[in-house]
Amino acid sequence: MSTPQLNAFRRRIRHQHGVISLDQARAAGLSDDTVRRRVATKAWFPAGPRVFQVAEHDETPASRTWAAMLSVGADAVLVGRSAAWWWGFLDDAPARVEVAVGRDHQPRPRSGVRLVRRGVEPVDRTRVRGLLVTTRAPTVLDAAVGLGLDEGARLMDRALLRKRVDLVALREVHERRRGRHGAVLAERLLRLADGGARSEAERRGHRLVRRAGLRGWRANAEMLLPGYGPVVADMVFDAEHVVVEIDGWAYHRDLRAFLVDGPRQSALVAAGWVVLRTHWYELQEEPDAFLGRLRRTLASRSPLR
Repeated sequence: MSTPQLNAFRRRIRHQHGVISLDQARAAGLSDDTVRRRVATKAWFPAGPRVFQVAEHDETPASRTWAAMLSVGADAVLVGRSAAWWWGFLDDAPARVEVAVGRDHQPRPRSGVRLVRRGVEPVDRTRVRGLLVTTRAPTVLDAAVGLGLDEGARLMDRALLRKRVDLVALREVHERRRGRHGAVLAERLLRLADGGARSEAERRGHRLVRRAGLRGWRANAEMLLPGYGPVVADMVFDAEHVVVEIDGWAYHRDLRAFLVDGPRQSALVAAGWVVLRTHWYELQEEPDAFLGRLRRTLASRSPLR
């Protein structure tokens, strides 16, 4: 191997996080005997069928992802939570690398890899840092469904908030996939994203307060604030002068909402009201925490409760 070839080979190994396939080694001019010697001397370690981890590079989630993709073959596409992590939508890589292969491709099961037997349309795939992955919209939708309602909602909300994807693209992908496994959950997540999280949070908040036996409150109450004007509050406890404001997802709390809610909350505080805020995630995942805060707030405003 010439010096330029050797340098190019080393660059490829670095780019692939210390992973190289047998085919790539052969294409670079290494013989099978050379590969066997490197494995025997523990300069290289097996990282999958016909794939090796170079010892001078640490094994990482990125190297395991490269090893899985190279071991499956050229038509492999990184999908689901693995694709979401590769894009940067998730902080942690899943325990198993999720790889989609066409139905006519029958790779053997392998450790650390979850094989998904379905084709990925050309419009739904792209290359990110060298790997073939699903594009942003199908990645977010697939990963959100795989994570389930609560964590899936967080992922979708975060991606929308950061403008890494938009609702139009998510809806278009969903419409093309109707009838596929996970479509029901995907539809619910999209309804939440499209403003439904706030209304669902309001209904859930009202149910929780009723079941907790708290009395003396009004839902969607009209109020007239001095120096501000009329407002509609989600929940009002008149005797204690406590207002509960219920939000949906962070995606909907953009600059306009901030500009509206900030002055309104200031006007409420100036008029002697305490504003308690909650949101879809708390009401969905930690309802007791919300009720505890509400009870403490009410108690601090009225010794009779």
